[in-house]
Amino acid sequence: MKLNVIILLWLCATPLAQAAQHHLLIISGIGGVDAYRELFAARAARMYESAIAAGIDDSNITLLSETALPDTSRSHRVSDKTTILQALREIGARTQVDDRVFVILIGHGNPRGDSAAFNLPGPDISAMELAAALSGLENQLLVIVNTASASGPFINALSGDRRIVITATSSGREYYATLFGDYFVAAFAEDGADMDKDERISMLEAFVFARRETRRAYDNEKQLSTEHALLDDNGDGEGSRDPGEFAADGALANRVYLQQPPSLELGASAQLVEMMQRKQNLEQAISDLKRQRESLIRVDYYTRLEQLLVDLALLSREIRAQES
Repeated sequence: MKLNVIILLWLCATPLAQAAQHHLLIISGIGGVDAYRELFAARAARMYESAIAAGIDDSNITLLSETALPDTSRSHRVSDKTTILQALREIGARTQVDDRVFVILIGHGNPRGDSAAFNLPGPDISAMELAAALSGLENQLLVIVNTASASGPFINALSGDRRIVITATSSGREYYATLFGDYFVAAFAEDGADMDKDERISMLEAFVFARRETRRAYDNEKQLSTEHALLDDNGDGEGSRDPGEFAADGALANRVYLQQPPSLELGASAQLVEMMQRKQNLEQAISDLKRQRESLIRVDYYTRLEQLLVDLALLSREIRAQES
């Protein structure tokens, strides 16, 4: 009994124990023809449904689209540049330090010299314009996913500390309509993406799933792939086609989830919240250790890494037992 009281007091006194809020901006751009309008609308609606299922508060989800989406009770807000910039200001005004902001772009894009733009009703928004609009969110962890054609240059424009940037293509020269968006959205709604079987989908898992299924779709049609997705999460502006937990890119994406973590306000037990906090700390410690790898003695590095991974595995098993 005394231990439970201590945990509760500690949780109240420690801001990180209360789950940071997740905020999601879904932008469905201009389709051009009915087939793409319907396709992009379906992707946006499915992403919205997955976010609700993941525990993100409906008031923290902003949905912008070319036309009103079917089967949603949301009042329609058009996805033009003015509304997008206003939506980002609104998100910036209500976010707290360490909140997580997800921006999902669904639609077409086109190259612009060495850069690119995302196509909208009215004037398009360039990679640099989006970067400027996101500059006010420097205290939040940002996940930006551009599933459009010619999206590769958004990596260089948006890369930064505490940012995960995912693009459907590796350059502006890959300007054909992409399949990646379908599979990225599907990763949160279908079986197959949860590689570690923890019943949560990390940004890395969603990327790997979407990349794999995109490649399979081209292979099945015996076509040469016209899109090569990239992920950057180390801030160097150089996306990776094959990121991973131990690769140059992927360590941060491996521990960032769409799912809103449990909190006392959402009805989770004090013990579960405390365990999730310890898990987050262990994941951070592993990420920090990996960055120090080159400066450590090889034996020391692997000894410390092994202990952290064992601790994380044991704790993850306890958490799954608590959640079942």
